[in-house]
Amino acid sequence: MTSPAATSPSPGEGPSTTALGGRTSLLLLLLLGAIWGSAYPVIRYGIVFGATPIVFAAVRYAFSALAFAAIAAARRLPRPSARALGLSAALGLPIVGIYGLLLYVGEQTTSGGLAAILIGVTPLLTTVFALPVLRDETLSVRGYVGLAAGFVGVIVLVAPPPGVTLASSFWGPVAVLGAAASFAVGSVALRVRRPEGETVWGISVQFAVATVFLLAVLPLLEPRSSLPSTPGVLGALAFLVLLPSVVGYSLYFYLHHHVGPGQANVVAYVNPAAALAIGTWLFAEPFVWWELVGFGLVLVGLTLVTQYGRRPRSRTEPSGAARPSLRDDSSAGSAPSRAGAERSKQEGG
Repeated sequence: MTSPAATSPSPGEGPSTTALGGRTSLLLLLLLGAIWGSAYPVIRYGIVFGATPIVFAAVRYAFSALAFAAIAAARRLPRPSARALGLSAALGLPIVGIYGLLLYVGEQTTSGGLAAILIGVTPLLTTVFALPVLRDETLSVRGYVGLAAGFVGVIVLVAPPPGVTLASSFWGPVAVLGAAASFAVGSVALRVRRPEGETVWGISVQFAVATVFLLAVLPLLEPRSSLPSTPGVLGALAFLVLLPSVVGYSLYFYLHHHVGPGQANVVAYVNPAAALAIGTWLFAEPFVWWELVGFGLVLVGLTLVTQYGRRPRSRTEPSGAARPSLRDDSSAGSAPSRAGAERSKQEGG
């Protein structure tokens, strides 16, 4: 989710905003992109080694919910009100639950690299859904050209020409696109209902609600679920919880405060490239050069929309809803912006 502004920490609050050295910040951004990008081929790896997708996602989300709750408790972050947690629970359904269901099911027949590229269009979908809802969401001509380029890239990837096979089933990439759309809808709802952003406790609740949702649909959609206790499946599960979820979020929060949201959101460009490289080189996923054609069009679209496509508001124009950020309620101030929320899912759910 990818370059909007974020709500800055109040004076005297949060970690130091002293800029990191250029080389250090670049290395950390690349590291974060690699961590989040790696989630997609690792999800595929766990499924290939015998885990059925819905139970695999449910167990990962359950452990992630516990991990974020433990982090919030250890940092003694104040618990939000019941109403705030209820909103987090409602938002957790499209942002985490339905997203995860469609992503993991889609990766049964879709490589991790292709899934990462398709999830990369989430900012474009968010823009489309936000335009009729949010007054501060406006696009210039270049922005609309970017939307067109990005969606042409999607068509190139989902419906390649005869003789080019990118997925073993047409419906796998379609399900992954559905995951991106679900997250985009949730992201817009977050901006409307909670423009100041989400809390760490709220993130934990979102993952918990997603777990309950997946377990509820499990008997209907996956009656013969399987989660083998083999090194491959358990290793993939541990990796997804510890690195993309816990370490990934923590590193993104740190970078947000030290290099700023604009630079931190560069990871949205790195994620698909990292997923392609890791999937191809480490997990021997099939690679077709046609993927780069679609990837290139998506990147062009993202750049035009997020970097050059925003129409500046006049000084007297109402600002509308503020950009949301994933924040904690302690002195840590605010963290990732709309792009952070829109990552949030770009690290592989």
